Amino acid sequence: MNPAPQAKARPTSRRFDPKYTPFLVPAIMAIAMSFVMSLVQTIARLGFAPNLASAWLTSFAIGAAVAIPTAILVAPSARRLAGHLTGTPRNSPGNRQQAGSGERSQAKGSL
Repeated sequence: MNPAPQAKARPTSRRFDPKYTPFLVPAIMAIAMSFVMSLVQTIARLGFAPNLASAWLTSFAIGAAVAIPTAILVAPSARRLAGHLTGTPRNSPGNRQQAGSGERSQAKGSL
């Protein structure tokens, strides 16, 4: 009997530092939106022409180049607006309080 072949260990994957999340999320969303929207707009403009793929990729490249920085710049305002519309409290570092600290400051003020 031959022993079962052992699986090769996969090299560790490279990951981004979590501090880049505020930039990665809008960038990924912008790429996905540009990908779909450029395809729809190219088909609407040209139909299913023989040069559809070339025209679509050109449109996608231009759209992504504009959409990524725009999404990164607009994301903080969009988060604030969404929080305002939903009544969610802001979660910025300046507004964070430790649990119970608000009660203590109110108690001090009432003395």
